Amino acid sequence: MSNSCYRLTRIAARLVSFPFARVRIWHAPGAIEPASAAVLVSNHISHFDPILLSFLLRRPIDWMTTEEFYDNPLLAAWLRGLNTFPVDRSRPDRRALRVGVERLRSGRLVGVFPEGGIRAGATSIFGGASPKSGATALARLAAVPIVPCMIFGTDRLYAPRSWRPGPPRVLVWMALGAPFSVADLSASSANERLSQAMRDLGAAVVEQFQLAPEDLPATPQHRKGREARPNESK
Repeated sequence: MSNSCYRLTRIAARLVSFPFARVRIWHAPGAIEPASAAVLVSNHISHFDPILLSFLLRRPIDWMTTEEFYDNPLLAAWLRGLNTFPVDRSRPDRRALRVGVERLRSGRLVGVFPEGGIRAGATSIFGGASPKSGATALARLAAVPIVPCMIFGTDRLYAPRSWRPGPPRVLVWMALGAPFSVADLSASSANERLSQAMRDLGAAVVEQFQLAPEDLPATPQHRKGREARPNESK
């Protein structure tokens, strides 16, 4: 049932987003879609990220999701149908860590936003901030690789103009990076390895798509107050 819900949601997301967004996907050198258990990590710039990131891989992603979204019974039922599981971001959540490790040991692909919420600029990993330790803890405990990915452009979907039918559509850029292991690293070294991998991949995305400063992530508040200006020449 969960996989059916995931597939139907992904199909619906494609149909709904197609008139408004144009997604471009790039695989960095050495990037491969994991065939077995792995921790997928990504920067987080909007609430649209989890759904659009599902376009990146054929396999379902079990996202670790902030527990506040489970307060609504209908939303909670849908999220569970998508294989997500809740995490308390206000403190170290051992229960969420245990569930994540169980999913990984059963061969699942677990998705984590290591920034701990929507971030842009200096508060983001790409901007120099440090990641939360949950993603690397999962990878170390379950002895599975980390697969980095980056997404740019979804923050523009907060602008009211982005949801008006017709061109230009919002450009969304996504990249999958090469997997790496942190099994033999200390907790601090593993987090440093994750930070560097995501920053390197982000820089590669900027170069690959020749992104301009206005293409880089901005806060939802900024995007809501300033209409997005998709650049169709990219």
